[in-house]
Amino acid sequence: MPSWRALALNKLLYRAMRSRFARCNDVHALRATISGLDKLGNYILPPSGLDSVADQLGGVPCDWVLTGRSVSEKVILYFHGGGFCLRSPGVHGALLGRLAEATNARGLMVDYRLAPEFPYPAAVNDCLSVYQTLLDQGMVPGQLILAGDSAGGNLVLTTMMQARELGLPQPAAAILLSPATDMALNGESAFLLREQDPFFDLGALLLMRNCYLNGHMPCDPLVSPCYGDLHDLAPMMIHVGALEMLQDDSVRLAAQVRRHGGVVDLTIWPGLAHVFPLFYQLPEAREAISRIADFIVHHTDHAALGPD
Repeated sequence: MPSWRALALNKLLYRAMRSRFARCNDVHALRATISGLDKLGNYILPPSGLDSVADQLGGVPCDWVLTGRSVSEKVILYFHGGGFCLRSPGVHGALLGRLAEATNARGLMVDYRLAPEFPYPAAVNDCLSVYQTLLDQGMVPGQLILAGDSAGGNLVLTTMMQARELGLPQPAAAILLSPATDMALNGESAFLLREQDPFFDLGALLLMRNCYLNGHMPCDPLVSPCYGDLHDLAPMMIHVGALEMLQDDSVRLAAQVRRHGGVVDLTIWPGLAHVFPLFYQLPEAREAISRIADFIVHHTDHAALGPD
């Protein structure tokens, strides 16, 4: 059963986000609405001492997210969500700060180009460029974690798929929070849960999807990774809410990865909304972050020890 805080947040999100998204006819209206997420400070609770330092890797603007604590060699490379069109730096920075704090890692947030100004493949190219630049600069792959939520989860997958095809090493592991893996929206949950999802309505999802695709085929594997070849990818951990329209994107992805012999840890959280770990006040969010931290530490420590 979801906590009472989760139930209260679902009601708040429905009023503050979903109902407003439903009235949006263009991306500018969506951006004005998503800016309200940064105002939910009581739910987000960023860690104390959180700071960011601007940088540029591979020609792509990024922000190092720092917590003021001592760090190891680990880096969490984070691709934020927002339907490839939106950005909420305060919310995503707080989550990345929590993950970095829990794992003694440095966080790196990628400010990839957004649609509709820069449709596919701009974001895909930007994320791969940052990953490749980190490796070129001497980053040890076994100490590098890829993480992302929603559209960012999609970009984690496309980055790993392209890295594999280019002969680049995989990261130590990947963290996917409510990943958007099917731009064709063929999952049953996209329709069965379209009235229950506390965060998005179907029209808003389609608006962002169409801005990103700009006429491109939605079943291209670099647009919809669930239709791609998912062999030989890094171990993955997936967290998704049982109320969200994108639930089947995670379920189908996990099944595909396992079918290709990969390692995936999937948790479906009853009564939870889209990318609920963003809201640290929720006990479920704190538990999910704890599990993610354990997963990261396990795989980076294993890589540091070398082959058995």
